[in-house]
Amino acid sequence: MVFGLQSQFLAQEKDKAISKSIYFTANLGQESHSKANQILKAIVNASQSDSNAAFVGLGNSTRSKGYPESKSERKAEEAFLVTNVLEPLSGFNGEIIFIPGKYEWNKGGHKNIDDLESFLQDNSDAKFWPNDGCPIERETLSDEVELVMVDTQWYLEDWDDHPYINNDCEIKTREQFFLQFKDELKDEQNKTIVVALHHPVLTATRKGLIGRMGGLSKQAYYHNDMQYLVGRLETLASQFQDVIFVSGSDKNLQFLKDDGILQIISGASGKTSKSNPNEDDGHFGSDQTGFAKLNVFKDGSSEVEIYTVNGSDVTKAFTTKIKLKKGELEDFDYHQKSDFGSTYKDAIYTKEEVNKSGFYKWFWGDHYREIYGREIEAPVLFLDSLPNNVRAITEGGGNQSRSLRLIDDNENEYTIRELRKSALRFLQSKIKDHYVIDYADDTVVEDIVQDYYTTAQPYAQFAINELLDAIDIPHANPKIVYVPKQKRLGRFNESYGDKLYMFEEHVGDENKEFDTFGNADDIISTKDMLLELQNDKDVKIDEASYLRARLFDILIGDWDRHADQWRWALHEKEDGTLLYKPIPRDRDQAFPKYDGVFPAILKLTSPLARNMQTYAPEVDNIKTFNNAVYYLDKSFINEASWEDWKTQAENIQNNLTDEVIDNAFANLLADTKDESTEHIKSVLKQRRENMVSIAKDYYDYFKKHEIVVATNKDNKITIERMPDGKTKVLITQKDKIILENTYNKDETKELWIYALDGDDEITVKGKGNSYIHTKIFGGEENDIYNIENSKAVKIYDYRSKKNTFNGSVSKWLTDSYDVNNYNPQKRKDANNVLLPTIGFDPDAGFKTGATNTLTTYSLLRNPFTTKHTLNAAYYAATSGFEFSYVGEFAHVFYNWNLELDTRVTSDKYAINFFGIGNETPYDGDTDDLDFNRTRISQWHIQPSLVYKTGGNVSAHVAARVESNQVDDGQNGFVQAFLNPDNNVFDNQIYAGAEVGIEFNNKSGMISLPTRGLQLGFVAGYKQTIDSDFNNKFTYLTPTASFIYPIHESGLATLATKVQADFRFGDNYEFYHAATVGGNNSLRGFRNERFMGKTAFFQMTDLRVCFLEQRTGFVPLRIGVTGGFDLGRVWNDNEDSDKWHNSYGGSVFINGFQAFTANIGYYKSVEDSRIIFTAGFRF
Repeated sequence: MVFGLQSQFLAQEKDKAISKSIYFTANLGQESHSKANQILKAIVNASQSDSNAAFVGLGNSTRSKGYPESKSERKAEEAFLVTNVLEPLSGFNGEIIFIPGKYEWNKGGHKNIDDLESFLQDNSDAKFWPNDGCPIERETLSDEVELVMVDTQWYLEDWDDHPYINNDCEIKTREQFFLQFKDELKDEQNKTIVVALHHPVLTATRKGLIGRMGGLSKQAYYHNDMQYLVGRLETLASQFQDVIFVSGSDKNLQFLKDDGILQIISGASGKTSKSNPNEDDGHFGSDQTGFAKLNVFKDGSSEVEIYTVNGSDVTKAFTTKIKLKKGELEDFDYHQKSDFGSTYKDAIYTKEEVNKSGFYKWFWGDHYREIYGREIEAPVLFLDSLPNNVRAITEGGGNQSRSLRLIDDNENEYTIRELRKSALRFLQSKIKDHYVIDYADDTVVEDIVQDYYTTAQPYAQFAINELLDAIDIPHANPKIVYVPKQKRLGRFNESYGDKLYMFEEHVGDENKEFDTFGNADDIISTKDMLLELQNDKDVKIDEASYLRARLFDILIGDWDRHADQWRWALHEKEDGTLLYKPIPRDRDQAFPKYDGVFPAILKLTSPLARNMQTYAPEVDNIKTFNNAVYYLDKSFINEASWEDWKTQAENIQNNLTDEVIDNAFANLLADTKDESTEHIKSVLKQRRENMVSIAKDYYDYFKKHEIVVATNKDNKITIERMPDGKTKVLITQKDKIILENTYNKDETKELWIYALDGDDEITVKGKGNSYIHTKIFGGEENDIYNIENSKAVKIYDYRSKKNTFNGSVSKWLTDSYDVNNYNPQKRKDANNVLLPTIGFDPDAGFKTGATNTLTTYSLLRNPFTTKHTLNAAYYAATSGFEFSYVGEFAHVFYNWNLELDTRVTSDKYAINFFGIGNETPYDGDTDDLDFNRTRISQWHIQPSLVYKTGGNVSAHVAARVESNQVDDGQNGFVQAFLNPDNNVFDNQIYAGAEVGIEFNNKSGMISLPTRGLQLGFVAGYKQTIDSDFNNKFTYLTPTASFIYPIHESGLATLATKVQADFRFGDNYEFYHAATVGGNNSLRGFRNERFMGKTAFFQMTDLRVCFLEQRTGFVPLRIGVTGGFDLGRVWNDNEDSDKWHNSYGGSVFINGFQAFTANIGYYKSVEDSRIIFTAGFRF
């Protein structure tokens, strides 16, 4: 059989040249070692026929306990690895690579993974990646193949269990990991990219009942955390071509594809599991043991081969060819230079796109729309007219712009960026966990975003170069050009060309010697700049240059200055100082105009939109304007005083004279100048005159909260309290001053000091008055704290490591990753959102009101620091009012938040009362709705401790005081049923307590939930404070609900909710009774229809999406539900066997997989009800 394999491989090589052959398997640590040995033997034998092969072990190469710490267990594991993994692979004809899986993370986590890496490398030629327990690594396998290795278990781990998890990693957050993954794909987009990861992004493996509903463990494919991880990876990969995922956690063999994503699963090396692939779509699955092989050819195409292994019998069970997605030049049409003159007229938008009605302009805004539709005469650029053989090499990966990177024979690089921004790219950047570009194409949503881009003046940015020259800020030199489709664009002709572009030098290390970039020694990214500051004592930022550049951003109204908008030019000094100067780039948002009603509404309801401020002589809100770049300012402006800020503001005022501004705009292309550029010039001059006061506004806000960061080496940090509310901070490393600055309490209210890695010595000394509140973070390694003055000081450090404290001080020792680790983007912040509320309920009538939510973010978050929600509502049917406040405060105990829930109603607020019993009479055709409405005035105060971890389990412990008073002056059922002297008409005040716990893995309830499980219970006790009433009772409410996908896609689901409600004790009023009826139980009955001592109900829906439609509005899913409810109540003195039921259904429309409108009709023997909901209630 091996001879047969070799013959096939040789024949294949004759047909096509193979660039790389890669073998995959996983789960070698399973107990069935003989099967694994057979597979490894087959792989080794097959590799003898390969000229360029690699083996990749996809995780779980150790046994289930991983690589243990104890000597005896580790020795046994090493013997297993040598005997069952390394020796069988010793004859493999190629390189051997292992990546970690779940097993490798057991018993010690990243530290033991690092030790395992050393063992494998010391005892074989094998490589273990990613290094140091980090999440991602990239390796070049050939000129045509790049291997990107991802440790998915790193993402899934609870980092509080591994507080030093990222000690040796540049990536410190999960979001940084996703950004790095995208960068790896972008950097290698001209190759076939093989992504090796333990857990698959696609799988057809059969799941059990619980697994299909989301599972209990993060290892479950449908667990929320896993779904977010694979959703992000799949979405990022969808934006590039020729990406193949290969995984091994599933114990079978599979080949799958979905919307261009390719997935190979090769984990069948022992005990296997079954799968259900769709063979009609070219998918494959097998539960036999075996391995997968991927051949990547030199032309870029690939071939997948899957082999089953049974003893010495090796059989090719499946093969498929993967066509290269990147087209060749002959696939595309392109122009000749003779087809064009030296210039060409074109517009950014079509006339149809900019011709809008008066109402449209009033609501959405007029912006700079007209100039986008105006044709301008621009120079024509054919790349072969440029010196040194300039040609296109890669596509840019921006979130808004479409661009190409160009290179010449001197390896200098340039960029062309389309002036028409991409609404689809913007939408995809905001919807991170599923791919939307194809679905949003040619929809109203795309049109709205595309139109919103007209808020930026597209041509005024080309006047900025001369302004920057006047204040000595380095920059690229963008020019407007028209780029026809042409041969030098190569395979990019399909998507690029025949449009207006910006052409400029690329700001990167390959162009570091360009004069326009200051003849630098190197040019690095912001990400690398932040790392340099932490790792090298000789690194310094040219703060004056950065401050001047930032004030210039404010001058021109450019709020979008995120990390990728900056590069950093290194200038090595004779004294060894590594001085970095900023190079700002990309001026897409300069001089914006956000007129119209919609932008105002957007800023009112979305804090993220409040940095979008119309260009005017003054800055509307200096805080929100700088939101996107604030964390960079905190990282790079550390020592500048107000005098330094004022100096740079005056520098701008003195050097950007009227003449400089006029000349800069005069040099714009003739067709790009109009009344808008004249207006911008006028505002620019006015704002220039205000720059000192604008700078002072930002300085005052900026200084309130200071963040000081040391280095990852051994530092000495001295914090000296001084008179007049001053605090001096001195950071040194080997007698070299890293930072020296004095902070004044008049300006700074709080100071965070991060010592970072290294054995640091931190001293707090001196005396003064009015101290700045100072938080000190020791970071990794063992630190010494010398505390001579502990006032207004708090220390945060790891509980699990040894530190020395000389002197008493307030401290919190915790292994919380979030608390201890420095994250540049963590800041003190607050935002407020005011939203109107509207609703309808057949019993309460129309509901109108408003909800105001104030959320703050500081050091301790779970997931925020505080959240204050104030709600007011008016019910038209009863003229009743309701007011509520819920405040939540994070980490009063670790992972326990304090919640304060309060509510008060007016005396016209109403609930329903039909009497006590399971068969109380009511005739929906004749009885007036008001007759059973019972006016009741209520208030309550409930403080509670709420357990939150960001996972699926939550709990609470609460105390409660409440008041209830039924109105005795109404003419309704309650007066007819109860004696006027009944205590229910008195104001009764209760005290009580409550506990609850819940498991809930449901998500997307406001959208279209496809699976989920919820289990929980609440138990409590209430008693009247006034002994005259003697009302007291215990209650218990268990709940279970699930959403089960009948079809794996989730387009057909069965949803059920079951709930019981028990009252123990006989002394309670009707408003505390167990009830059924209404939207959340028996949907065909009125609210609180039946009351008793015990209640039970179940609700069941069958939900089916019958139409998925790409409409001109948004991508829609349209479906129907059929619902059936069953329930009843029990009372001690009632003999009833009756069960109540209601039935009905709804039609729902889901847009963009984000929001669902659901309108239903439900009927019972008594009544029928129309119910509107956003999403689904269970």
